[in-house]
Amino acid sequence: MRLADRFRARGVLAPDDAARLLLPVADSLASVHAASGLHGAVSPGAIQVDAGGRAVLLPRTEVDPDPAFTPADLAMGLRPVPADDVWSLAAVLLQVTTGHPPGSYGTPLVVPRTTAWLAPLLELALRPDPRERPSAADMADYLRARVAPAPERQRRRVGALAVAGGAVLAVLAVLGATLLFGGRDEQPRRPVSSASSTATEPAATASPETTAPADEPTQPTAAQLEAFARDYVATASGDPDVGVTWLTSEYRDRSPRYREVWASIRDPQILRITADPQAMTVSYTYRYRLSGGGSRTEDITLYLVQDAGRLLIADASAS
Repeated sequence: MRLADRFRARGVLAPDDAARLLLPVADSLASVHAASGLHGAVSPGAIQVDAGGRAVLLPRTEVDPDPAFTPADLAMGLRPVPADDVWSLAAVLLQVTTGHPPGSYGTPLVVPRTTAWLAPLLELALRPDPRERPSAADMADYLRARVAPAPERQRRRVGALAVAGGAVLAVLAVLGATLLFGGRDEQPRRPVSSASSTATEPAATASPETTAPADEPTQPTAAQLEAFARDYVATASGDPDVGVTWLTSEYRDRSPRYREVWASIRDPQILRITADPQAMTVSYTYRYRLSGGGSRTEDITLYLVQDAGRLLIADASAS
């Protein structure tokens, strides 16, 4: 059965289940790329799931590219690179955990926080610039650190930092692509044309009037800020080790009891929520049960910042 058929029949998967299913596919891609190859057609239709639940990436000769799982930059005439396979695999992970491919989330793409611990990986792998994406081997190591049996994790180094288990989740989320996946000495892709084969090319120039600001963050909407807060509460109460990665490093340093506090919270329910995009704040009232008994209602305000294209919590107040 193809993964596309399995998805239609059974619906979305939990992040851990999706990671276990697609880890062999990430390993296969890493092997293809290590041999200086390129798949070029990764999609749910290119993944076969056998009766035992093992996913296998079909050869490129047996499948056609699916536009919904192809990076938009390829439509601009750029030569395919291995990082495009990484984008496509991330798109498959997003589909099987949320029910929708990347095109459903608009531009710039905001990864739903319901993807939990997969969100930092998906945000990096789905970046528009292929140089900022992790490698297929990085993706495989990230998935393996969470879901592989302990003996297999111990046999492998997790990325260039050689960190294992839950620690890699926090490192990846906090440091981002620049520190973890940068420094590869990769060159930008050039449009496919007869000129691309020349030995040297003049540097492109642009007038000040036509040059766009580099990496200018897009102001999030109130709806996006509210969705962030809802997903954050669900994630932090479900897995405080993942929730803490949504904080800036400075705020983490000021929150030594973060895991202890969130580990005591059960069944949080947001009763009211408002957001102010200009102030980059979101305020909510929520009720929750305590693990030791009883319940509590609190008013919370989160103070947010944007860092490398993702929202982080810089501070919070409670009343």
